[in-house]
Amino acid sequence: MAVGVAGEELGRRGLPGMVPELAVVALQRVLDEGEGEVVVADVRWDRFVSSFTALRPSRLFAEIPEAQSGPDEATPSAEDRGAASALRERLAAASGSERERILLDLVRGTAAAVLGHATPSGIRPGRGFLELGFDSLTAVELRNRLTAETGIGLPATLVFDHPTPNALAGHLRAELAPDQPALPIVAEIERLDELLGGLPGDQVDETVVGRLEELVARWRGRPAATPTPTAGEALESASRDELFDIIQREFGKS
Repeated sequence: MAVGVAGEELGRRGLPGMVPELAVVALQRVLDEGEGEVVVADVRWDRFVSSFTALRPSRLFAEIPEAQSGPDEATPSAEDRGAASALRERLAAASGSERERILLDLVRGTAAAVLGHATPSGIRPGRGFLELGFDSLTAVELRNRLTAETGIGLPATLVFDHPTPNALAGHLRAELAPDQPALPIVAEIERLDELLGGLPGDQVDETVVGRLEELVARWRGRPAATPTPTAGEALESASRDELFDIIQREFGKS
């Protein structure tokens, strides 16, 4: 039987080591039947073919019945659909930056599990999957795991089409939580929010705040609250006693 690192790698690719007695019997049969150009191997076709064709399709195994694909192993099972549904709910409730973080964490955590890392700390977002150690077989395994987690069909060439964790997370976001175009009025409100946020506090006076509150109240169908008079308006309309009250309140002395 094949042993060592090379044997383990072949086994992962769908070519496990053969029991020596069976291999000898198979070779003897080849000799007895006088067949030429025969390969004796124990092939796990589901793993071997998916690994072999991860980068590009091949007709090399077209005439081997065992090599023909059965039910798509990347199709989520009923057991996986709960996790995919939970992920979609998390994304729906999250802000744009949170969605990016959730999906990047998913990609990095899954990649770390496929490569056998204890934590995803070594999966740097901008580093290429091939540089991280992925090959055609581990690429297929990552695709299968992400398909189960997300509930969407993903190609076996996923890590080659989107070569970094950042790029792959971006692709998943486009599939799972595409940005909805904002209404023009929403964009204007957001622009106003940014404008006000960039002003010093003393420049956003009560007149501006009162005007915004009036608009909100009107569009909610309720009468606008009586605006709070500005300091200047209060002084102009104040009586002598009210003036002394304002001075006492503002300056602590009369």
